[in-house]
Amino acid sequence: MKKITLILLVFITSCDISEEEEAQSQIHVSVFLYENCPIAQYMTLPLNNAYEEFYSSNVSFTAYFPNILSSNESINNFRDKYSILFPCVDDQNGYFVELYQASVYSQVFVEKDGIIVYSGMIENSYSDLGQWSPADKYYLYDVLDALINDNEVPWESNTAIGCLI
Repeated sequence: MKKITLILLVFITSCDISEEEEAQSQIHVSVFLYENCPIAQYMTLPLNNAYEEFYSSNVSFTAYFPNILSSNESINNFRDKYSILFPCVDDQNGYFVELYQASVYSQVFVEKDGIIVYSGMIENSYSDLGQWSPADKYYLYDVLDALINDNEVPWESNTAIGCLI
């Protein structure tokens, strides 16, 4: 598993954090999207469903848009059109693509306490480019459910299907 370290400077003015809150794991979902990728467009529904099911104080989501053709306007239009409920970030410089080693649009990464515990498909409705069938494996949902319930993560990784970054 790959560990990602982000350095944040925080100034604490109060120590009102309970021991329970301090012990709570932080889970973050990162996904790579592109406005003109049909698979990325399709995956917005299962992403939003997962967000609605799991978003809480210790589970967060971010969508990254690393295409040079993306702009703040096109990203905002995509977010509005597909009702994306979580932050969308322009990654034209490729910082997050490199950090996560993402290769296709709609590839998802799940981190627990800064360590990647899953990378790959959101669900398996696409077995190859242009080959759609109803999903019968919901990888992102299963991983988040396991993490929230302190169970063993059922999937570590698989090869995401999507438009090449």
